[in-house]
Amino acid sequence: MYSPTLPRRTPRRTSTGRDAGIPARPRPEDLLTGASDGIEALVCVRLAASTDGDRFARHLRDDERVVAAWWVAADIDLMVRLSCASLPELNAAVAALRLRGGAAETITHLLLRPLEILERDTTEPECDPL
Repeated sequence: MYSPTLPRRTPRRTSTGRDAGIPARPRPEDLLTGASDGIEALVCVRLAASTDGDRFARHLRDDERVVAAWWVAADIDLMVRLSCASLPELNAAVAALRLRGGAAETITHLLLRPLEILERDTTEPECDPL
């Protein structure tokens, strides 16, 4: 929806300061056309009651868009990391999780950019001898 107080198009961000060297978030139009370096997403999956876990795992192994997957102890069954060239390809991959894999529900979260976390100092503090 257009808002007169917001620009219609967001200029591409560049990284400065603490985030220097980290790529800016992809633009929405790049996600649609595949002009960015690709799209990665984490997909929360709840399997259908009739879906065997081994069947779903076979589907994941056969899909080249699946980067990694984890069984989870939560209100979902798995977290699946997907890597796709464009948003339509990501939509097709998520639809395949439901149609061919046997997922009852999926929730997709796009990965935008890594968060820089400073290394923690793990050395022992030096003690002054008394």
